[in-house]
Formats: sequence, C-alpha cells, structure tokens
Amino acid sequence: MQNAPRIWLDYRPVRIGWVIPDRDVVRLSLIAACNSCLWGGRFNPAILMHDRELSANLIKTFAVDLLLDVNGNADTKAFIDQYPQLRMEFWSEGIFRKKECEFADIRHAVGRIVSQGHPADIDSLMLPTWEQSDALQAVFSVLFGSYPAVDNDVPDYKGVIRTAAPMPDKPIPADGDIPTEILQGITPLALTGYHISRPRNREGWLNPAIVLGSASDFDDLALLWNLRAAGARAVFFDEAHAARLKSFANAFLETVRTRSLGKPVSINFWSRSDFSKDWKTELDVRDIQPRLCDARSNALWNNLNIAPNHPRFSLWHRDVVPSYSEAGGEPRASFALPDRPFNDDDVQSLNQKYVVVVDASQYSLSPDANRTFETPFVPQLNEFYGRNFYFDYNKARAERGRLDQGAIGIITEVSTQRLEISAFSVFEWLRAFFSACGLEIERSEPGLRCTRLISQLGNLQDCRVFKIRGVRELIRRYGVDEHFTRSAAIEVIRDVDPANGTIGFDAFKHLHIEYREGDDLKPPHVLKYLLARRVFRVGLELTCPNCELPSWMHLDDVKTNSTCPYCDQVYDVTLQLADRDWRYRRSGIFGRNDNQLGGIPVALTLQQLSSNVRERLLMYSTALKFRRGSADIEECEADFVAILAGAVRVGESPVQVLVGEGKTHQSFNTDDVRKLGKLADAIPSELARAFIMFSKSDSFTPEEVGLARTLNTRYQRRVILWSRDELEPYYAYERSAGRLGSRQHATTLTDMADNTHELFFT
Repeated sequence: MQNAPRIWLDYRPVRIGWVIPDRDVVRLSLIAACNSCLWGGRFNPAILMHDRELSANLIKTFAVDLLLDVNGNADTKAFIDQYPQLRMEFWSEGIFRKKECEFADIRHAVGRIVSQGHPADIDSLMLPTWEQSDALQAVFSVLFGSYPAVDNDVPDYKGVIRTAAPMPDKPIPADGDIPTEILQGITPLALTGYHISRPRNREGWLNPAIVLGSASDFDDLALLWNLRAAGARAVFFDEAHAARLKSFANAFLETVRTRSLGKPVSINFWSRSDFSKDWKTELDVRDIQPRLCDARSNALWNNLNIAPNHPRFSLWHRDVVPSYSEAGGEPRASFALPDRPFNDDDVQSLNQKYVVVVDASQYSLSPDANRTFETPFVPQLNEFYGRNFYFDYNKARAERGRLDQGAIGIITEVSTQRLEISAFSVFEWLRAFFSACGLEIERSEPGLRCTRLISQLGNLQDCRVFKIRGVRELIRRYGVDEHFTRSAAIEVIRDVDPANGTIGFDAFKHLHIEYREGDDLKPPHVLKYLLARRVFRVGLELTCPNCELPSWMHLDDVKTNSTCPYCDQVYDVTLQLADRDWRYRRSGIFGRNDNQLGGIPVALTLQQLSSNVRERLLMYSTALKFRRGSADIEECEADFVAILAGAVRVGESPVQVLVGEGKTHQSFNTDDVRKLGKLADAIPSELARAFIMFSKSDSFTPEEVGLARTLNTRYQRRVILWSRDELEPYYAYERSAGRLGSRQHATTLTDMADNTHELFFT
C-alpha cells in the first residue's frame, strides 16, 4: 500500500437487543431494570421474538451489537443462534457476575453528573417508587426505570448513586396521580442517557408522542419502550386509567408547548387499534397539531420510516494519527484512544465493555487495490471483520460510519488504551461477501492482466490518458512486433478525420494527465506521458549487412557492435545511425500478445467511476469468475466488480455492488446479458443493491441496447450503459447535458441508471 489510513474515532455504548420470547409484561419490567444500570441503557430495544418479521426489522433498524435474552429458554437461544454475527462470549448468562457488570454502567454517568454537571442536575435526581401490586407498575417501569434487587451477582446501584449524590425516593400513590415533577427529574432511565449525545430528529416519526393503549397490553408497552429507545420523547395514556394518567400526560403536552417557543407544535398519537374519540376530551390538545400514527404495521421498523437515534459518548469525532507499518507485508495501523469518557481510577469498571467506532478511510486506492482499510457496511461479515480487520472474531461490528461509507465498531474494555487494525485482502472480502450471497468466486487471468495494466500506469486516475481516442487507436493499431516513428504516433494521437479534416484530439486539449505549465494538452505531451509509463519503449530499426533483414533493437540493447537476431552476425551499427529515426514499440503488459488490450475499457471505466462517484468507491476488482453455490446462476465472468457506499440519506442501500463488462469494439451478446442478470439477481437486497454496467470504448448497437433494456423492469432500474460518449469526458454526462439538464451531474449509481434509461431506453 502507498499510504496510511486516515482514522476517525468515536465512542458509544454497546447496543443490546433484549429478546423477549412471549407477551409477558413482567419481562418488559425486567429489561427496564437491567437497562437502568447501563450507561445508554434507555436506547436498547426490545426484540419481540413472537413476531419473526418484526424482530428481524427491529434488529436491523436499531443496528444492535448483540442479542441477550430475558430469563431465556431453549427457544430464545435458538432464536439468537440465527444471528451468528451478533454473538459474543460472556462470563455468564446475564450481564452481572460477582457484583460486576459486563458493560459500561451508570457509575460513569454518576461520575459525570457529580464532576461536570450543574447543581440543578444533581438536585433533579429522583427515584420514582410504586407498589408492585399497582395496576400501572409496568407502565412506570417502562417510563422511569428501576434498579434490580441486589444479590450475589447484582451490585447495589441505588447505594452507588446515593454514595455520590442524593437520589431521593419519589413515591407514586397507589390510587393517585403521577407527580408531574417527575417530568423535570432525572429518573433511573433518564440517568442512563446523561452526557450521551445523539442526532435528534425532532420531526416526523420521532416527534414527541403519546402512546394510547392499555396498561396491561404487552404490545402497547413494547411500542412505548421501542419508541423511547429510538429517541422519541413519549409518555403513555390509558383511557381506563385516565383519572391517574391525565394530569401527567397534560403536563407533558405543556412542556412540549413551552419548548416550542411559539412555533407550531406537532405531537404523534400512537395507537395499535382504531382511535376512539374519548382521548381528545381527556387531553389538553389546544395549540397542538395531532398526528395520528397507526402502529399496527411492521413496516414502521423497516429501516425506512422510524430511524432510531444512535447514542454516542460525545458530540465530535476524533481524528487520530496512527502508527503505520507494513511488516511482513501486512499493513497495520495502531493508535491511542484519546478522551475516553471513563474514570480509570474506578477499578471495578476496568473490564466493562463499550464500543470504539473506527472509521478508517484511505486517501486513494492503491495501484494494485489488493489490500484496504475500507469497511463496507455489511453486518453479516462481522466475523470476517473481527478476524481480518481486528484480532478477535466476535468483537467487531459493521456500522454505517461518519459518511455512511462503513465503519467498524470494536467492542473493547474500559481499560484499553490503544487499538491496532489491519488492512485486509480485497479479494478475500469479496469472497466472503459473495459466499454470503451463495456464490463462489476465483480470480481470472484476464483480471490479473488488467490489474497489472492499471499498476503500470500508476493508479486508476493515471488511466485518464485512455480517454483520448487517438491513444487507444495507437495501442490497437500496432501489434507487439510492430514499431512506428514518432511522427506516425503524433499523427495517430491527433486523430484527424480524413473525410472533413476535423482533429479529434481537440476534444481532449484540456484533459489533465499530469502537471504542465499552463498550455493546452498537445499530442507530444501525450506521447511523452506514455513513454514515461513504459507503455512504449524506444529503439532503432537497423538492417543487418549479412542477411539484409531489418530488426528493431531496444535502446538499451544497441551497441557499437550489435548482433543480428536472425543470423547472429555481429556488425557495426554506427554507419546506420545518421539516417535513422527513433522507433517505438509496445512495452510491459502492453507488449504481450494475449489480448491484454481488453483491459483498457475496463481500466477506463473504473477510472471514470472513481471520478464521478467521488469518495463512494470503496473497493474494486478486475475480472472475477463466478460459480454457483446455493444461488441459481450460470457460471460466468465479470470484467470488473466495484463495491460502493450508497447515499443512505436519499434512500439508497448502504452498500451497492456493480458488476460489469467492458468491451472495445466487440458487441455484447445474449449470453453476456443473461448471465450478468442472473448474477445480479443472486445478490440479496438485505446485503446490497446490485447494478449492472456495460461499458464500451465505441458506440452501442441497437441490438446491444435492446438486450440491456431487458434487465430493467417497470419498477427497477439497475442497468448503466457507458459508451465512449460517457467514458471520454471528465464528467460522464457532459456530452448529454442538453438532454439531461441538471441530471448530468450524476454522482450515484441510482442517478446513472436513471440517466441510462433517459438516454438509451426512451
């Protein structure tokens, strides 16, 4: 590799998904008590195992790090085993053992509130209490939290807090109203969120909310818990207990009105049944815009509607400078963990776990692109990242990262002062990814040749010279055993149309291929560039006086007395030098007679892709062979495969896979199109979204366009066509600006597929 990665760090709590096997409200009270002990516990969702579709949606939407059961049984264990990427080894079945907690607990939050909090924060600490026989006890547990009973394993958290700061009881009368001052207090669950920052979506699904339901209905209370875990400020209202809940709910509405500073107030009213008319008469909704939200659909948690807040221990990322080495051919980066949010003097917490989010990105893709620190967001590859990016197979978690391009959350201990990460093989990542798709891959010889071609030029951006039509023609026109003069090369690069005298090179006179002093690019500059990259090498054509056959000799091989390659006669070349011009011949990978020129449109396509998608190209590979595993495909080969980060904020998949074919003048056929279509179909949508590209350094025929069109459907556009009109300009759609308007500035694969539909299929 040529450069160390840039590393951004963030710290956050471990996000636990609590698996509940049945509709028992007692289990909700249990997870509320457990989460009351964890710093960040209020943001841990309840995973409702009885509804498999909903539970899968919740796991994905909340991006949980691991699954734990509540007083589980064989069924919950079997359920958790379905998610091997979320497994983790523990001391015991629960999160407590011998008075210690497995994860960063509230003693850190208490330390913050004492050392950094305002006096008003300390005075706001309170512990709501209620009778266990109270009909609303489950509601109170979900809203306020409580501390589990102390035993041989569970610490006395109430005592820990009260040793550091006062936390008076706030009793809730068995038959009376909820004290409204609790709204302004720091209750056990509120304390778990102290000094935790998170981006707040104050509108839409996470508006302040009131859940309308039954205090004894498990699903209603689970909805309340998960809305609050997602970041919504929410309270509960049960019409059957209106006398006790009314004043608290109205006080909540008043606080929302007060904080709005005169702006329109929108409140979500959630219900899992048809809305009755009575709740409006009980609640003070003046100056409020009620939004009625039907909570019966699992689609609420499909990762498109409700977008949970992601809690962090700070507001900022840390840009750290790593120590970098390539000892043994394995690039490694190690770095300190500055500004950790913990007190190292608290020896009881040193083994507790939290997450260091490592967002590593490279300044440029390496020429051979064989190793990378980029980590696309594919949670199914957590074990791969653990074994190859980190050193512990069950401590790495894929997440979206700072720019939605993928990062790795490393579960580590409070005592950890420094971490080390490793670059991993791009091919091995691709092997693991496609294995998850039910596919097997292997490298192909054409792919290795194309990789070498890119490396000979330098890197992808150095392949810009292939945009020049005259350059492609010069390489194509002269075979590996043919040579040409400088003037002939310049003439081919100029690309003069014999019909009208138009100079094709003029379209590229502003192309930047290397630094030059202000002038437009000229054909001699291009030839010099190609010579510097050893695309061509220089020599002389000399005639043997014995056999009278001309031969080409490389400059390094020319000596005063040279040997004829045909008759082995040694002769003096000095007499022939006076009237000889330099002669050029293809060199390096370009000097092989094995169709390596097919790599030029592939290299040019990857270069153009890199330029137009900006920082979203994470990794790529030239030609790969695909074989079926469990997926239904035909054995085939893709000329290139690219992995990109989707623009998640506009609804794209976090990871996108582009499989493609690149041609010079040959045509795509039915087999090419059918096989790539099946290959794209085999990539599950929950892993990535697949696109198909056909690129050609010439123009497409109507037959090719018709074949490519068959891979799209009415509701799915996944085909991207790039002809020379898209490959040659700096921006892919410059020459189509008249038809595309502002859409010419396409920077995502989705935009490019839409542009293909507009340019070729309509």
